[in-house]
Amino acid sequence: MGDSGIKTKTAVLSVASNSLLILLKVIAGILSGSVSIISEAIHSAMDLLAAIIAFFSVKISAKPADRDHPYGHGKVENISGVIEGLLILAAAVIIIWEAIKKIINPTEIGETNIALLVMFISAAVNFFVSKRLYKVAKETDSVALEADALHLKTDVYTSLGVGVSMGLIKFTGISILDPIVAILVALLILKEA
Repeated sequence: MGDSGIKTKTAVLSVASNSLLILLKVIAGILSGSVSIISEAIHSAMDLLAAIIAFFSVKISAKPADRDHPYGHGKVENISGVIEGLLILAAAVIIIWEAIKKIINPTEIGETNIALLVMFISAAVNFFVSKRLYKVAKETDSVALEADALHLKTDVYTSLGVGVSMGLIKFTGISILDPIVAILVALLILKEA
């Protein structure tokens, strides 16, 4: 299998894992009422969009040079990296907005067990998928896959952070930690953007 086949297959892995994690996070967010988990679902939705962009960019960049593109289609991956950075920025702004609303109008968090489980599953899945993406990105010199790997690496830390906050809320009952952690997640996302 050539570089383009490996890159495409790896991009599909990212799309599939992000799709599953979004579903799990939305369910956990609804059941728990946690803005930080919903924020993670938004972040994962941005990552899914980024993964889809990466998938199409690696397919397009693999096309040989033609009359309209005498130097090939490789620049598509660079453009996709910029778009992915802008998506990360948009996700952070949405998360901060939702967290501020929760600080102003606090609510209790329920179903922390499912929230904890989903966050730690998410961290584990993203850890392994991001390692695979980085490996293939380095082997094939793919900017798009490297940007996608960076998104997922960020998700590992944010999912762990949200999981820890859910644990703290479960044991202390201090629900204000939820929007505070959501803002911290957003600030980490902004740093990545």
